Amino acid sequence: MKITAVTPFIVDPGYGKNWLFVKVETSDGLHGWGECYTQADRDHSIAAFVHQLARYLLGRDAGHIRHFTHWAYHDFAAKRGSLDFFGAVSGIEQALWDLAGKRLGVPVVSLLGGPCRERIRVYANGWYSGARTPADFAAKAKATVARGFSALKFDPFPGPWRTHITRDAERQVVETVRPCGMPSAPASIC
Repeated sequence: MKITAVTPFIVDPGYGKNWLFVKVETSDGLHGWGECYTQADRDHSIAAFVHQLARYLLGRDAGHIRHFTHWAYHDFAAKRGSLDFFGAVSGIEQALWDLAGKRLGVPVVSLLGGPCRERIRVYANGWYSGARTPADFAAKAKATVARGFSALKFDPFPGPWRTHITRDAERQVVETVRPCGMPSAPASIC
C-alpha cells in the first residue's frame, strides 16, 4: 500500500478559525483522513507544511507510521518543530492511522491498545456561532444544553488570539461568562 497523494483541505466553518483536514490516498484505492490543529490565520502556513511533507511521503509504505513521524521530526524539522510543523504532522499521522485501521478492518482504537472506558463525557464546541453579545451567548448556550450537552467549550474573546485586549472587550468577556447569582449577572443567562 504505497502513498499516492497527500492533500490538505482548508474548510471555513463560517465562524472562528478555519479547519484543516488531510486526505492520504494509496495505490490500493484506500484513503485516510486526519485533522491538523490550526490557529486563526495559521491555516495556510500549516497547509504549506503538509505540502512539503507530502513530497517525501509519495511512493512510501503507508503502514510505516513511526518511520514517518521519526523522519519528519529528526530529518525534516531538524529537531526544531513549531506549531505549524506539529499541526501538519499530527494531521498526516492521523490519516495514516485511519488507513491502517481500514486496511486491517478494525477501528483505530483497537490498534492503539483498545478503549480505556465504556463512556466519556463530551463537550460541545462551535455552538456559539454568530454570537456577539452576552445575551446571544446565553441563548445559544441554553439551546445547546437543551440538546443534552453538560459541558460547553468556547473562546469568549473577540477575534484571533492576542496577548492584550481592549477594556471594552474585557468588560464584554466578563459579562459573557459571569455565572448566575453573581452581581450584575445578565437576566438572559439565568
